[in-house]
Amino acid sequence: MTLYLTEVWNELTKDLNDNRNKWWKKLTQRLTESKRKCHNINQLETKYKLYLGIKDLVTNKNAMEYALFFSYFEYDPKSIDVEERNVEQFKLFCNDCGVPLECELCKGVVSLLRCIGSHITDEHKTEGAYGHEDKHYFLDLDMAVLGSDPEIYAEYCRKVKEEYDFLPHDVYKALRLKVLQTFLQIPNIFATKELREMYEQQARENIQNEIKLLQ
Repeated sequence: MTLYLTEVWNELTKDLNDNRNKWWKKLTQRLTESKRKCHNINQLETKYKLYLGIKDLVTNKNAMEYALFFSYFEYDPKSIDVEERNVEQFKLFCNDCGVPLECELCKGVVSLLRCIGSHITDEHKTEGAYGHEDKHYFLDLDMAVLGSDPEIYAEYCRKVKEEYDFLPHDVYKALRLKVLQTFLQIPNIFATKELREMYEQQARENIQNEIKLLQ
């Protein structure tokens, strides 16, 4: 658990009741589980600090920040419904902390949590198009690791493989190749102008190098 994220959480939830402390404990317990190789507290801190650089471009900042905290509350590579389970966890948090489920904040967070499943919007699939909505920034933040420096990306690949160590190597390789090739087939890995300029070229190079290694 990082002091930095604790301070961020305390500021974000300062107007809520004391149950916010219980939920911070639950969040940190999940995000520091030993089985978490990628989607853990360290990745959340990296992602949040990147978010600060584009924060002024986000419309519903509180919704974005809650979505960042809850997007990997539940995480299981074997499961196909983790996005909806994260939505349910956030709604439980709202009930516990006195946040009305019908308010714009809650609706905004739920919308972001549900969009993370596909990672692809029309702006990702359209040459020359840019996305400007909160969902585009949210998805791009989630994909930023693809555009990391090669050394960091190599470590990320190793950790991803560890999270899927329940699969036979040939099965993992086939599934991973399918995901990577999908990213190369779409015109834009990143929907927003800002993150595309920062990460698109490096992400494509990283993915191409990983494909070569897998093949």
